[in-house]
Amino acid sequence: MSHNPLEAFGAWVATTSDDWHAEARASAHRELIDIVAVMIPGAIEPATQIALKTMARWGLGDCAIVGSEHRLSAPFAALVNGTAGHALDLDDNFDPPKAHATTVLAPALFALGEEIDASGEAIIDAYIVGLQIMGRVGQGVNPTHRNRGWHATATVGALGAAAACARLLKLDQPKATAAISIATSMAAGFMSQFGTMTKPLHAGLAAKAGVMAASLARDGLTAGMETLDGRTGMNRLMVGPDYESLRDAIQNPEHGQVLRFETQAVGEPLLITHHAFG
Repeated sequence: MSHNPLEAFGAWVATTSDDWHAEARASAHRELIDIVAVMIPGAIEPATQIALKTMARWGLGDCAIVGSEHRLSAPFAALVNGTAGHALDLDDNFDPPKAHATTVLAPALFALGEEIDASGEAIIDAYIVGLQIMGRVGQGVNPTHRNRGWHATATVGALGAAAACARLLKLDQPKATAAISIATSMAAGFMSQFGTMTKPLHAGLAAKAGVMAASLARDGLTAGMETLDGRTGMNRLMVGPDYESLRDAIQNPEHGQVLRFETQAVGEPLLITHHAFG
């Protein structure tokens, strides 16, 4: 296995098998249904309506917007639907990333999947892959990342969405790695935005980043190999002295990582250790 976390993630996204345990598939299916149910009331929230108005002004496309007759291009649809999914804070929570995972991953995959006419099975597979990457990165950067004021839904979420979209596009190892690297340059969001309309926008921006990063990588855009763990990479800049924990997270994944529905006290176990990195 590569000692470079970015390369290890890219290789895993491109090559891991899709023979997920039935429980993982069932959980993923339930999460995707849940986020659509959350997007529906979120679609009429002011943050979502403003995002839709702005994105529609810049041009329409072929991808559906929940609760609207508008259709937008894939990146803009991901942004609007991601904002809707997080507007009411009823979307799931994922530990250890400390992030709202599905409201980033699902809008990105729904939009890109519609663009390329992907199957439901392919979307579920890509969703699980993106969740795995979010779990590993989140385990590596937290709690320091969050304690420094970063909103992991926006930061770790962007990387997970890029990995998920790379999987959906069936990118090879170099391009999957590039997609995640490109996403590190789009990963941003501060907890100081909590309580404002920009907080749900963070989810939309991360979903948009995933679609864009994977699409740019597919079309040949190159990116650095040190942007995640290098001296001036995302991990050291956003985590600091504890940066080595990211490499530990790849080799020693945390068991029993949990994806929790906001409306339930009991979470569902995520089988992130079903497929080993190596």
